[in-house]
Amino acid sequence: MPTKTVSFTPKARLIKILGEHLIKDATVGLLELVKNSYDADSTICEIHMSSLNKDNAKIIIKDNGSGMDLETFLKKWMNPATGHKEEQKKNNERTSLGRLPLGEKGVGRFAAQQIGNKLKLISKSINSPQELVVNVDWKKFENNKLDLVDVEVEYKLQTPINFKEYDDTGIILEITDLKYQWSEQNIKNLSGALKRMKSPFKNINDFQVSLNFYDCPSEFSAYENLELSDILNKAHYKLYGIVDKTGQLDFEYESNLPGQDKQFRKDQMNLREFGNVADIQDPFECGGFIINFYHYNKTLDKKSGFVKKDIDELSGVSVFRDGIRILPYGEKGNDWLGLDNQRVQDTSFIGNDTIIGLVEIDQVENPNLIDKANREGLIENKSYIHFKTLVFACVDFLYKEKLKDKSKEDKLKKEKKDISQKFLAVKKTLEKTAEEILSKNPNLEDEVINNFKKTIDSIADLQTHFNEAVEDLETSNKRLFHLAGTGLAAERFTHEFSRLVSGANDSLLRLRNLIDIKVPKVKKEIDTIYGALEALRNDIKLLGPVFYIKKVAQEKELDLEEIISNSLLLMESSLNKASIKVEILGSNFKTKMREGSCMQIFVNLLDNSVYWLSKKTETDKRLIKIILESRTKSIYFTDNGPGVVARYREKIFEPFFSMKGETGRGLGLYIAKEILEEIKGDIFLINKDDFPGLMEGASFKLVFSQSENEL
Repeated sequence: MPTKTVSFTPKARLIKILGEHLIKDATVGLLELVKNSYDADSTICEIHMSSLNKDNAKIIIKDNGSGMDLETFLKKWMNPATGHKEEQKKNNERTSLGRLPLGEKGVGRFAAQQIGNKLKLISKSINSPQELVVNVDWKKFENNKLDLVDVEVEYKLQTPINFKEYDDTGIILEITDLKYQWSEQNIKNLSGALKRMKSPFKNINDFQVSLNFYDCPSEFSAYENLELSDILNKAHYKLYGIVDKTGQLDFEYESNLPGQDKQFRKDQMNLREFGNVADIQDPFECGGFIINFYHYNKTLDKKSGFVKKDIDELSGVSVFRDGIRILPYGEKGNDWLGLDNQRVQDTSFIGNDTIIGLVEIDQVENPNLIDKANREGLIENKSYIHFKTLVFACVDFLYKEKLKDKSKEDKLKKEKKDISQKFLAVKKTLEKTAEEILSKNPNLEDEVINNFKKTIDSIADLQTHFNEAVEDLETSNKRLFHLAGTGLAAERFTHEFSRLVSGANDSLLRLRNLIDIKVPKVKKEIDTIYGALEALRNDIKLLGPVFYIKKVAQEKELDLEEIISNSLLLMESSLNKASIKVEILGSNFKTKMREGSCMQIFVNLLDNSVYWLSKKTETDKRLIKIILESRTKSIYFTDNGPGVVARYREKIFEPFFSMKGETGRGLGLYIAKEILEEIKGDIFLINKDDFPGLMEGASFKLVFSQSENEL
């Protein structure tokens, strides 16, 4: 008998089986649909849940992504596992927003099937003048007598109703006949998962997710807020690091316990010295990754201003790929690193419930870290084992650093305690002596008795002053040590740096003679570079005797609007990255000063605004206004950021004072004030009502020379 062939004939219920096995529950299903929106280049994904647990319950997921045309629907959506996303990843084909797809197995449609029995899909792409409407009744696929090919899905093209503008695109998924009852705990889990879906550190500000409830229990509305709390800032131990593919860790470590001095270290470390990394003899098969670890001592919750339940809700080590979280890592009870097992052996080790960990990977550097088909984590291949071992080693490293600080802190506490006990012993001796003298001389005058009491009280005061002096001295020593290190470093490179800046300046002057400087764009770029070089030369001069500069940039007549424009060009990348708009208003004027110094003022102000405006939510408008007033030779600089809190308003121009934490040096505004005072000008922090057009954030008035330098 000749050999014959036969094809598989899947039953319709295969769709139901796949949905149940690939998607754990409705929450995971919704997260998968949100990821699909991300893959489709959406910037906004809205989840609307209405009339939950009623007969007319409905869940709508709406995005503004690229949408689907009819061909994509027929050839890809209706053909699961076509592999087109996998091919995109392999060829590093990014979308217009620079994204690689997160999905690859086509499980999105099964996610919708897991949430409800009926799906209405409405879509429009830029290539189509019509919108596509698809109606799917998933119950039809439960008939075990029908083959998959026998179940038909209705679709049609219609004149746009939901996407009315020509360039409107996106997908609307309307899911009805829901399969689950949504309790408050379910809603809480969904809200928490959406909160933690995006990495707080990865720059994916172009993708926003919202959650809204309509005709639902009033308590559900509390879960609409998807903003993370500031719990990360209150951690007692922090570790930030970059691990390369050789296992080298570049790290920054910080400990900040209440009542103790902050510790900070920055260095490199080979992770083969920690955890079980030394057992891996082969080269690591996983790529590099980034870690952000936050470890808490829960017994210090009240002193540190956090609530234990917030730690419990967010604790665990989560993994993010291209800024989007991979489940189930970091979910409540998911101890994938085995931290609690290690804690059984060493009770002081970092437990899974005391750490909030965020591990960042990307698809390009880690192509072998692949999702399981059921979306429950990564396939546990050799790459995963190496990755997991290295992440655990990072936790182990944090633990060892914590122990170092603990031994230092214990030693310091002991020394302070010993000195305090000596003070106390002296005080007790004096009190005992006073009692003996009084018992032998009952007729001593009140003045003598009071002097004894004052002496005893002064010992107690001296002990208090001693503790304060120790703290002040430690703070001063740290600052002096840092400045001394800066000075020594400057001494090593200043000569070469000065030579290079001078050489660049000479090259720029020669370039000006070779090109057509009349072209406005060319002139603008040349002037910007020239101003930046002058600012560098002035910075060199500020370092004092370790530099030797023959000639300082001369003062000259400056067009303030042109200087502002050049400063904006210098900051253009940072402003664009933070989506900040800048408006220049008012009447222009001129002043006489050094160009580089003048640019420094505006660059420092812009840099501050970029930092604080970036703290606003990405959907908020971010705006800077620079208003020139020629009549008073003043400039008003204002933004709509968070502003300066009242208790710091008197301090912001002091050197080394900063509200930025470790990232700030506290010199920007101080330098701006020094430069302006040099030309008999000044800078003031003012209020919104002090001048028309100022905004709610930080507002400054810059006064330029009004005396002999005035033009």
